[in-house]
Amino acid sequence: MQNFSYHSHTHALNKYDGKNTAAEMIKQAELIGFKELGITNHLCYHPNLTPSNPMAYNDIKKAIEDYKAIIEEIRQAAKSSAIKIYAGFEVDFFPSKKWRDSFEKIMSEIKADYYIGASHFMRNKDETDIINPYDVLLHGYPYPHEELVKNFPNCWDNVVESIKSGYFAFIAHLDLYKIFNLGVGPEWDKPKWKIIDALSESKQPYELNTSGWNKCNEQHPHTWMLKELNRRDVPVVISDDAHSTAMLGQHYQRAEDLLQEIGYQKRFKFPF
Repeated sequence: MQNFSYHSHTHALNKYDGKNTAAEMIKQAELIGFKELGITNHLCYHPNLTPSNPMAYNDIKKAIEDYKAIIEEIRQAAKSSAIKIYAGFEVDFFPSKKWRDSFEKIMSEIKADYYIGASHFMRNKDETDIINPYDVLLHGYPYPHEELVKNFPNCWDNVVESIKSGYFAFIAHLDLYKIFNLGVGPEWDKPKWKIIDALSESKQPYELNTSGWNKCNEQHPHTWMLKELNRRDVPVVISDDAHSTAMLGQHYQRAEDLLQEIGYQKRFKFPF
């Protein structure tokens, strides 16, 4: 069974969405027999973001300052660890040149070990309006449902373009939006096939994210997508997306059983 996680979160700077510190996550990883742990707090930066939580930034100087501090916190905690620790980020990708230029500046400054590609936000075409569905659907942020539906297709474009960008070690939760009951009908199969094609063309690794079993009773991505990606020989890695020590390694046996049932051949692991 896979004995590592490259997608986990901490309560960095006392404001990020993990429940535990880097030191606590590392200690738990050691206790459960992991050989490696990657800590990947969110990198949510865009000049047009209206920060709705303390993890979101529209000030690049402040973002870089905090990202450097997060990496230092992980690397200090790793000094006493018996296992390999990586300091990375789960990055909310946007396709515009303006965002890419900013992200490349951030990467050059903070020098993380690796980055995971993700898409949590909805946006309009020119990225002037960026919507956090967690705020909208969980906290009643004032956007009508029609606004979500109008901008929702751009979420899939974000995933496709993140795959093509070459920035990322692997791509996170390809069909994240099903936790909001969005993008689940057969009418949304076309953009999912575009994601499959993009992964296949680049052989970009992606994750089987076990947290979906907690949120919507299905892993990310859909089983039919896993089967097709296996057929195309695209590398997969199991991720727990752990936001607490209790989640490290969660549902790994279930994920291994699923991959074995599918006959999945190609697995991703560092070094890559």
